[in-house]
Amino acid sequence: MSPNPNLLRIIGRVGRELSTGFDAQLKSLGLTSARARVLLQLVRSPEGVSQAAVTEFLGVEHPTAVRILDGLESLGHIRREPSPHDRRAKLIMLTDAGRPLAEQVGVLTDGLNAQLLDGLSAEDVATTNRILTILLERIEALKPPVSDELGERVS
Repeated sequence: MSPNPNLLRIIGRVGRELSTGFDAQLKSLGLTSARARVLLQLVRSPEGVSQAAVTEFLGVEHPTAVRILDGLESLGHIRREPSPHDRRAKLIMLTDAGRPLAEQVGVLTDGLNAQLLDGLSAEDVATTNRILTILLERIEALKPPVSDELGERVS
């Protein structure tokens, strides 16, 4: 089978349209997509996550993640706590005030998934997931290696 030259264009458009639609729904909650993604990550990780994990999850630079976390903290949705495993690290935790909003983001996300995948067979979803995962792995392989502050390669 020869590759479809429109496939990557369609995937790109799907990503942009999904992002636009999701952003519009998040606006009603007073959230940006980045803040919502952090809340979603935290509601699924009740033990908290490291700031490094948030940065990786968002796919942003460290200073950008810090600004996003600072914003969520100033709104009272998250708090930073010392990690019991690493004195230098902080765990990001949902606050009691932030949990209901994070749960709303989860409901919104689950609803969007259900709406978009409605009527697709489990086989089609599994095949699409497999193909997109392969494409993501190949895209990641194209990226230059990331270095830490000392210029050492980080895997």
